[in-house]
Amino acid sequence: MRLRRTPLLSSSVVVALALSALACGGLPGLTPNVPDEEKPETEADADADADADADADADPNADADNDGFVAEDDCDDSDPDVHPGAAELCNGADDDCDGDTDEDASDASTWYADADEDTYGDPADTRVGCDAPAGYVANDDDCDDTSARTNPGASEVCNGRDDDCDEVADDDATDADWYATDADGDGFGDAGTLSLSCEGVDNDWDCDDRDASEPQYVDSGASGAQDGSLSRPWDTIQEGIDGATRCVVVRAGTYREAVDFSGKNISVTGVDGAASTTIDATGRSAPAVSFAASEGPSAELVGFTVTGGDGFVEDTSTTYACGSTATCTDYYSTWCGGGIYVDNADPTLTDLVVQLNELPVASSSASGNDTYYTYSFGGGVCLLSSAAALQNVYVYDNYADQGGGVYADQYSAFTWTQGHMLENEATDGGGLQIDGGTATAYNVFSLGNVASDAGGGVALFDGALTIVNWTLSGDLSPTGAGIYGSGARLQMMNTIVYASRAGDGVELSSSTLTAQYNDVYGNAGDEYSGVTDPTGTNGNISADPQFTAISPDGDFTNDDYTLQATSPAVDAGNSAAPYNDADGSRNDMGGFGGPEGSW
Repeated sequence: MRLRRTPLLSSSVVVALALSALACGGLPGLTPNVPDEEKPETEADADADADADADADADPNADADNDGFVAEDDCDDSDPDVHPGAAELCNGADDDCDGDTDEDASDASTWYADADEDTYGDPADTRVGCDAPAGYVANDDDCDDTSARTNPGASEVCNGRDDDCDEVADDDATDADWYATDADGDGFGDAGTLSLSCEGVDNDWDCDDRDASEPQYVDSGASGAQDGSLSRPWDTIQEGIDGATRCVVVRAGTYREAVDFSGKNISVTGVDGAASTTIDATGRSAPAVSFAASEGPSAELVGFTVTGGDGFVEDTSTTYACGSTATCTDYYSTWCGGGIYVDNADPTLTDLVVQLNELPVASSSASGNDTYYTYSFGGGVCLLSSAAALQNVYVYDNYADQGGGVYADQYSAFTWTQGHMLENEATDGGGLQIDGGTATAYNVFSLGNVASDAGGGVALFDGALTIVNWTLSGDLSPTGAGIYGSGARLQMMNTIVYASRAGDGVELSSSTLTAQYNDVYGNAGDEYSGVTDPTGTNGNISADPQFTAISPDGDFTNDDYTLQATSPAVDAGNSAAPYNDADGSRNDMGGFGGPEGSW
């Protein structure tokens, strides 16, 4: 290429040009002499604002976010919520433009010290801030910040402290037990006050919590000085009765004695139950228990096995002329109540097992002009002129000539709810004999009782009996194996009479029968005799009741007399609401039906 030579300028011309260029904002050859708005920006300060950058700066008097603060005073003129005087918030920004972030924030939280590190805070030790300080939590629920075992999430235990911070100490404690109040401090809790608690006494056996001398306390293992207190109990029940005015508490054991209530209207309770508390009168020549001095319903015997009684004997005689010069005398020994003897009294008998009490066999023998007669009544229980109330009484394997299990005379009117008559024996009335008296009984089982003459289960002579929801099975007698009545009034409802081993199920002579909703089936003789068979009327049926488990071994204690689901006796009893089963369904026939059947 051929270069073009440029002529040299004089020094005066150069100076003039330089001055002219400065006046125009540049030097020739470096920046064209053009107005600023037409010049392209360069890396030099092209915006003429003296801040050494090439960008146009905001006007310091502008308010771009319209928050009332100009840019010069606003630390973030793009956010109207940020300016001097704004509320500081917990957001990681300097909202009030004071150079600090999140200080004294209006939405700051209160934090509570958690010195015991149980995640519950102490309301008395606080800090305020956006974030939790070390050792602080967001709640103030702790009522004791010195113990990690005390907080709203802790389990209440019996220690006299409010472990779960509900302002109540020892309430609903996990280690609470059943305790009763003991106002008189005798170690016996007020009846009916047992509750889950951390204090009190572990029984509710006191019949008078205002009197430290009641109850009288009996323990067969007691020795040394005795006064009937908890620390010095009597060792015989009779001592307890003699010392009591309201009640006697008897602990488990076998008490080899005969007991007489002696006219006292008191309760005598085996608190450990009949299975472990026994009155054994073997060899005492007396009933095991006697009520023979006008005791009333508040005379109560509860929770015992009663055994080994010989009964009360009354000896009388009659002398008469038996020839022109001879005199004859008839001597009578009448025994009554081997287990429990009741004469002109109305006691309450509850949760008892009356077993293995045996009275003499009826007999007569002559010696010269004299004749000796022996009679016996009520091997288990004998009721004379009594309105006794029996509840859950189990009468097993007792013997008397009349009424092997229970006997009631013409002046008695007793009630029985829930019970068993099992394998008792007699001449008449193996399980029960009512001799002119009256009785009403619910939910009783008569099983395997034997009468050599009449009434294997029940013999009813000139009296009245109402039975509801009974089960009679396996009873044996040549005359009326289940029930026999002569000159009697029998009302039976919701009852099953099944599989007598000999004799008719129900046999009546010169008697009246009112029968509703019964199942009489499978008895060795006729189902009914001496009366019009009511089967097919008034809800009466004759069908296999389908008990759960009946064995042929002759041991009635191991049989299960509940009904199978397919039993025709299920929901077949009286449909009226008062007779409904305990679960509210229609009455099931048999001993486990009706409102008292859940036992």
